[in-house]
Amino acid sequence: MSTRNYPELHEWLKNPRNKAYWDNDKVEVRSSKLGGLGVFAKTNITPVEDDPESGLLLRISKDAILSGPNSYISNLLYDAHIDGIFALILAFLYEKAQVKNSPWYDYIHSINFHVGSTKDDKRLMLPAALWPDEDRILLQGTDAELMGVIDPQDIEEDYSICLQFAKDNANIVKPPYELTPDENGDKAENERKYRFFAAACFAVSSRAFVIDDFHQLALVPAADLFNHDARGKEDVHFVAIAHVCPFCGRCDECGHDEYGPPDSEAEEYEVVNNDDNKDGKDDEGDDKMDDGKSDDDDNDDEKMEDDDDDQHDIDSLYIEKLDKKFKNEMRKKDKERLEDKEEDESFDVPDGYNLDEILLDPDQCCDIVLQKKVKKGDELLNTYGDLSNAILISKYGFTVKSNPNDTVCLGRQIVELRDGTDEEIVKRLDWWSQTGFSLLKEYKKEKFDMQEDESAEEPDDENSVTADDDSWLLAISIAYPRDLSLDALCLGKIAYCKRC
Repeated sequence: MSTRNYPELHEWLKNPRNKAYWDNDKVEVRSSKLGGLGVFAKTNITPVEDDPESGLLLRISKDAILSGPNSYISNLLYDAHIDGIFALILAFLYEKAQVKNSPWYDYIHSINFHVGSTKDDKRLMLPAALWPDEDRILLQGTDAELMGVIDPQDIEEDYSICLQFAKDNANIVKPPYELTPDENGDKAENERKYRFFAAACFAVSSRAFVIDDFHQLALVPAADLFNHDARGKEDVHFVAIAHVCPFCGRCDECGHDEYGPPDSEAEEYEVVNNDDNKDGKDDEGDDKMDDGKSDDDDNDDEKMEDDDDDQHDIDSLYIEKLDKKFKNEMRKKDKERLEDKEEDESFDVPDGYNLDEILLDPDQCCDIVLQKKVKKGDELLNTYGDLSNAILISKYGFTVKSNPNDTVCLGRQIVELRDGTDEEIVKRLDWWSQTGFSLLKEYKKEKFDMQEDESAEEPDDENSVTADDDSWLLAISIAYPRDLSLDALCLGKIAYCKRC
């Protein structure tokens, strides 16, 4: 990841409108030996073990993160049933096209899409699949190639999906530059738009954080400044409440769990069913009071029926208005609560805390929290996970020297043996693919707690491997520095043990 124009991002963080807190007293941003910018401790910091707030370095409201639901095209994404990474990519592209009209302009402008400080199109930061041939060929035969890292097919499919969205909504909102290829136009210009799209996707995917059930993936300004630690000794940790209402994002009672999502069949059924119940009660009364019914009653019934018809005609609009009204009321209550705190003259700020930090509701925020004691001048590192270099270069565009999570798959070598002339070895490899691999998988499941050991090598579906499935080849590997996987050890013993 590469960031430029940090001063502009810093101004964005200081703007009260963006609901963010950044601890300038504890940390600073400057050049990192790992590349680009990094976050460093300005002083010795010792977080209090029982007080996670003492290690708080960044807090930003979920209302201020860049996500599909927060973007100005959120309703279009909702109508198109687009979520996840595609929603985030489209939100980013459309917000970027808004330039200074976007509330995230300073943050987006801080992202560097080029290698170095130049804006040469030939130096775009692109995924490995779009590298020059002389660079991409260096990955042939590696785990990165096995993972499809140098295959541009996925990028092309992603581009098609985003182009279709832009086309479907072109009469509502102007598509961003990257999504405006002209079939009859200049091929070089179309290629330029495609490459800019790929660079934007790469920038987004390398910065995206998993937030919660509502936002799913999002860009969190300043949280992406912390560089990666590959050795499991992270200094900071990203924190956000994940289990929230998937329809409004609240972590408290909002009613959607009972009545369903906005504009859903559940809510419409609730309204219609209530009307039907009223009609049903009237019908029951008719049986008992039919003989005594007056002309005025008939007129009243006809009027009620007309009103009911009108009510059914506006059900969806009415529900949508109710939902918007509900959200506005919740925002108003939150605002009033914060204003009450600000206006309360007796409100004391504890030593060591900032008022802006306290006024942000932690349940509705994303935090970066210090995990351990650090010294002045230390770079504070986050961890993106126990990732091999193949995954790092695929998603983030860099590798780590002596990466303890690195592996080398021996699948290619096994395929060469299987396609060889030694019939005995071929026979044993066939047995392993059909029977031995499943037996070893059962053994490992008995030995390890799969829920605690998410790094286990077994496929999720224990019945997924068949005689025609070569996925077992991926488990034949060597881990850094030179540890054979259990699968590789077993297969080696079986293939080369003394023949009877």
